[in-house]
Amino acid sequence: MGLRNILLLVVGVIGLAIVRNLIREISRMMVRKMKPDGSGPTAQQGNSDGKTSGGGKLVRDPQTGTYIDPAHAVRTKVGKTVHYFESEASRDAFLKANA
Repeated sequence: MGLRNILLLVVGVIGLAIVRNLIREISRMMVRKMKPDGSGPTAQQGNSDGKTSGGGKLVRDPQTGTYIDPAHAVRTKVGKTVHYFESEASRDAFLKANA
């Protein structure tokens, strides 16, 4: 009975390791598809070449790091700098963190 339990434990550990590696690989594939380096879609409004559908450049949300089309972004001016955000929640979090 003891050998059987050890064998089940070993099989369980190996199974968990396989599942963990599968989840890690799926996560990596998803991240690669979302990278703004031209290897996949950069934002909902953007193309893989880093330009918007209108031909302009994408801008980076300073809070989340997401690249977005400035025409669809939430804008906030801090001093002389205009910041672009993907949402009002992102803008609010940025302003709160930098207050």
